[in-house]
Amino acid sequence: MLNGNAWLPVYAQMPLTVVSGRGSWLVDDRGLRWLDAYGGHAVASTGHCHPHVVAAVQRQAAELIFYSTAVPLPLREQLAERIAGQCPGDLSKVFFCNSGAEANENALGLARKATGRQRIVSVEGGWHGRTLACVAVTDGEKYEAAARRAGTPVSTKVPFDDARAMAASVDETVAAVIVEPVQGMAGARDCSPEFLAAARAACDRAGAVLIFDEIQIGVGRSGAFTAAETFGVTPDILTLAKGL
Repeated sequence: MLNGNAWLPVYAQMPLTVVSGRGSWLVDDRGLRWLDAYGGHAVASTGHCHPHVVAAVQRQAAELIFYSTAVPLPLREQLAERIAGQCPGDLSKVFFCNSGAEANENALGLARKATGRQRIVSVEGGWHGRTLACVAVTDGEKYEAAARRAGTPVSTKVPFDDARAMAASVDETVAAVIVEPVQGMAGARDCSPEFLAAARAACDRAGAVLIFDEIQIGVGRSGAFTAAETFGVTPDILTLAKGL
């Protein structure tokens, strides 16, 4: 294990120093191989160092690493078209961010701007990120306390998979409902199609925005590109990251 003091970690560190990876396997600093069932928080969707991914990264790095969003880039437009083409319903516009938390932060902001409302409904057990708007809708007292210290109102939390509670919690004061179709940090818990349909119906009735947080479950982990397709319910905004 490394013992440096410069890096401030988010999590307590596992007793493992990874130096390389291939496919589903990691290699530590002792040369031991580990089967990776974790994927770095569901990021390594194609495994480690897939040759197609490595070749694409090397090719693009030799052409152009970055340029401002103030000018059009064909590659950016191509990616947006590919993503939109894989999403259900009329989800046809793509906004690029740097992380899942940033995607959810922007989704909540868009919902508030579109509706002119502030109140958010989320789900018990839900996890949406560590930025300010995200901790306010994430379940857990320490996250809600952080939001309150900053003066940010916390969301109304409905019991997991309780369709009646969802229907009762959404009214004309609600800007958005944010839900993970499959909860990640709570232990890979699937919402029922009935619960997601109830959220869709409640938002339609109240004029609220339905947001699916697919940061972890999206990009193929549900069996389709999006869990929205898997469960047969289309949100107004769908956030993707990690495996993307």
